Amino acid sequence: MKRLTLSIITTAILLSGCDKDNDVVVIAPEKPATIESFNGLWEIKGSGEVWDLSSNGLVTYNFNSNTCIKADEESAQFTEPLAEYLSLNDEKDRLTFNSPASSKVELVKLDALPSQCSADNLTAEMTLPEIFDYVWLSLDEYYGFFELRDINWQAVYDTYKPKVTASTSHADFMTIMDEIFTEFGDGHLSLEGPQGEQADGSKIDSWIKEGLWNGDGDINDNLAQLQAKELTVLKHLMSDGQLHSFEGTDAIRFGHISPELGYIRIDRVSGMILDDVADNILSRVEQDLDNTDLIMTHTLEQLRDADSIIIDLRYNQGGFDKVSQKIAGYFTDSDYTFGTKQLSNEAFQGEAIDLGVTSNTELNFTKKIYVLIGEHTISGGEVLAMALQSLPHSQLIGEATNGSVSDTLTHQLPNGWELTLSHEVYKNQAGEVVEGVGIEPDIETYAYATVDHKYMTDTPIEYVMQQHNVVSSHAKSAEKLQQAVREVVTKTSLPSISVAVIKDDKVVFEHAEGFANLEQNIPATVNTPYNVASISKAVTGVAIMQLVEQDVLSLDDKLTDMNLSFDPNNPTSSESTMTLRHLVTHTSGVKDSDRFFCTYYKYEDQLPLATMFGLTFCEDDIPVTTNLEQLLAQDYFSEQGRYAGSGVYLDGVYGQAGEVMSYSNMGTALAAHAVEKKAALNLAEYMNTSIFEPLGMKNTQWDHTKLSADNPKALQYNIDEEGAAHALPEYGYATLYDGELNISSRDLSKLLAAVANQGSYQGTQILNAESVKQLIGAQSDVFNIPYQQGVFWYWDGAFFGHNGGDPGTNALMIYNALTKTGVIMLTNGEDFIRGKEIIQPYLNNLAADLYRFGVQHK
Repeated sequence: MKRLTLSIITTAILLSGCDKDNDVVVIAPEKPATIESFNGLWEIKGSGEVWDLSSNGLVTYNFNSNTCIKADEESAQFTEPLAEYLSLNDEKDRLTFNSPASSKVELVKLDALPSQCSADNLTAEMTLPEIFDYVWLSLDEYYGFFELRDINWQAVYDTYKPKVTASTSHADFMTIMDEIFTEFGDGHLSLEGPQGEQADGSKIDSWIKEGLWNGDGDINDNLAQLQAKELTVLKHLMSDGQLHSFEGTDAIRFGHISPELGYIRIDRVSGMILDDVADNILSRVEQDLDNTDLIMTHTLEQLRDADSIIIDLRYNQGGFDKVSQKIAGYFTDSDYTFGTKQLSNEAFQGEAIDLGVTSNTELNFTKKIYVLIGEHTISGGEVLAMALQSLPHSQLIGEATNGSVSDTLTHQLPNGWELTLSHEVYKNQAGEVVEGVGIEPDIETYAYATVDHKYMTDTPIEYVMQQHNVVSSHAKSAEKLQQAVREVVTKTSLPSISVAVIKDDKVVFEHAEGFANLEQNIPATVNTPYNVASISKAVTGVAIMQLVEQDVLSLDDKLTDMNLSFDPNNPTSSESTMTLRHLVTHTSGVKDSDRFFCTYYKYEDQLPLATMFGLTFCEDDIPVTTNLEQLLAQDYFSEQGRYAGSGVYLDGVYGQAGEVMSYSNMGTALAAHAVEKKAALNLAEYMNTSIFEPLGMKNTQWDHTKLSADNPKALQYNIDEEGAAHALPEYGYATLYDGELNISSRDLSKLLAAVANQGSYQGTQILNAESVKQLIGAQSDVFNIPYQQGVFWYWDGAFFGHNGGDPGTNALMIYNALTKTGVIMLTNGEDFIRGKEIIQPYLNNLAADLYRFGVQHK
């Protein structure tokens, strides 16, 4: 667990492993033991720790081979409760501490303190360079995972030691230490300063990333807001709209998703009832164990009639191993061993200790359990996940856990400094080390995805609901869903909406409401073509992967090798490094300049569309460039380009290919143009013959004038602050492939179904399975991408697809790979340009209803 640093008793608890019977061992000698019974000097091997027990109490020392520090002193009154957990061997040269929190710690008798711990040699003060040396040497001797975490510790010393001098400031020192520890990705590695400032090795896990990407403020505030939204979703999924708990504790909460399916969320395995404040750490652990019984008994009594239970450990931040083991005991009717732990470092190799679970014979649930885990599941939470994974009736769903499993070794340094590190190797039932790797799920999916909040869903939970044919109390019938679509049109001033729901490779619901053309009273249908803006990029991505599949081109083709008449590489770059992969993943360094909107033109006169919105920064009376090659070569990627504006590359190093993800319409246009040049074809014509015609997409065209006169595209409308819809003239842009596709919801459903089913729709194969994998799979490892970016397609949580927004357009195309459910939603209106921006929440709610219909469709 995370450290509790009140006394050496706490440290001993953190050091402890798990004994084989997993019960608190109470020593029962002929007469009650007192702390004096164990007087002497005792060393915990491999930990750099000595206990000096006497009638006066306990003095502890932390040391490495070079330095020793008197870490703590406790009076006899404080240490007396410790005696209950101590025992001696017959020779009285070995002391065993039987921890109520985890397991036994063995100490060996010393005749004298280590020489560095003698009174003359004790270190009472440390400079920052001396702290650095102590930390480095202590990790060198006691840390157990340098090789596993790929750390060259000597190289770290050689690099950073010269940076820490007598003149180094406190703040700079902490920055250096944080830089060192960050490379570990170990949540139990830290150095804390006197004022609580901390350098630590915690990884930026997937939950933390969600917090970083969703909000501009303090990360803790962002995570708190996300947690509140997650709880809202969870309550939404419960049959009574509530999560329940024993006496209001938030350590364990539960509910019924249906009479057959229960839900338990376990957020920690310590502090089970926070109002119960114990006098000392030993009493606290005992109290937690007792409270765990009270909470679990109450919880399972409420859920005992369920056929299955979801156990949610995704937010579990650890605690005591024995609390984890006690909880696991409520899900088995027999005792079992689920792994081992072993102290292992440069200084000492301890014996392997079994990790086991004792069944709670009075009350246990042995029917199917689904355990949800993720990267934010850490320490004691990982021990619980490992214990439950070993049960034959369990299935783990989500992401691998954090991989910070080892117990924590704590060293106290002078002046309030404190070092913690990992030194014990946990192995699972198969004998595999779980440190750094975590507990692997049986079914892998995103554990934390804020996109789920938008659609009022929780993908792992919905998956389990599917397995049991559980229908949410919020699910709508087809008739109710049609009414919901109608209500959105009525309440939002949107001219029309056309929707579809896909399950596996079938359209299970489709409906359209409103008018494709208000002036002519043309009703919208599921066959009405809509402009879909940036969903066009995703369709272009399919064509690109077809050409890759045919070996016509490669994602790694350099732009300078693709027959362009100009060089689009950033002139500040010493090499021509931009590739097609950079463009299709928005990592090329190319941005949309501040004059990008000036490239939109009205078809009727080719003048800027911007004038329709009162914008005056474009050349209002000069026709817009309509030829893509001219636009790119002369008007954008040239020093005095007409649309270059404030610049066409991101600033500084971010303007170099492969440095950062930044969504770019111009980058998309450049990709499409380069493909056309390399393949010597017209992409729009190619897509007609290779995608649209084979899939029977009869109401799909890049050029709206080529659509059937009997079924024209929906006219686009901009909705103002008064809710009035204003018809827009037909408009376009030379960049074409970044947003000008016109397609019906029925046709788009066919394409999405094909991509979702390994490139095939109703017997027609447009891509092979490997090409689809590349299309939607991660094609860049640039860190700041907040989702998995494929070839224009992207993943947001378990959903992949794309959305689109432009004047008069709001479009959505998503598919959840785990629940095999997709949603198409097309509108011919928007209020995000000069309206009140009140429409999107209605559309999100409708998308949630559509998605739920698909998830629970049988």
